[in-house]
Amino acid sequence: MIAYQKERINHTMLFFAQEHRKKTRHDLSQTVLYKYLAFFEFRYLKSYGEMPLELNYKAMEHGPVPIEIYANRETKNYFTLVSFEPKGNGFIIKPKGKFNPDYFAETELKEMRNLIEIFAQQWVGAAVMSNASHKHIRAWRITHKEHPNKIINPIDEFDRNILEISEEELTPQEERYLTHKAIKEFSSC
Repeated sequence: MIAYQKERINHTMLFFAQEHRKKTRHDLSQTVLYKYLAFFEFRYLKSYGEMPLELNYKAMEHGPVPIEIYANRETKNYFTLVSFEPKGNGFIIKPKGKFNPDYFAETELKEMRNLIEIFAQQWVGAAVMSNASHKHIRAWRITHKEHPNKIINPIDEFDRNILEISEEELTPQEERYLTHKAIKEFSSC
């Protein structure tokens, strides 16, 4: 993970932890954090053709789980702006820094704020968000049905097989995703 990407992830988690707490007066649980992150990434992918944090997600039973965050949640000081503190059978996310919006495009900030408006309600818990992720994140449904607990391929979020469509027929979002994917694959060679 590159440093800039890690900073964006840290600031995104901080944003959701702070804003969720402000609106609900409850600490953010790890499960709810994972749902916020998945909705942020997959909704943004559908609208703009890219995943802002470029996290990898597993298609777990209760919805998509960002594996880099899940794997490091107990690693002391791995995350600089939030801490994962044990509570019951899971963790709560405690803010420990100042959010910097300069790491984000205005469209990203708007999407993050929209998710807080939708989900940061007293009556919305992890179960409601999990059900919503099952219904609205197509890539999770496809992967979980065919290969539970495997890595989700973001390309499945698109409503058609964009690898088999001519360039002229691609939407701007589809074309942007494929271009970004090709650049990423080329740079990893």
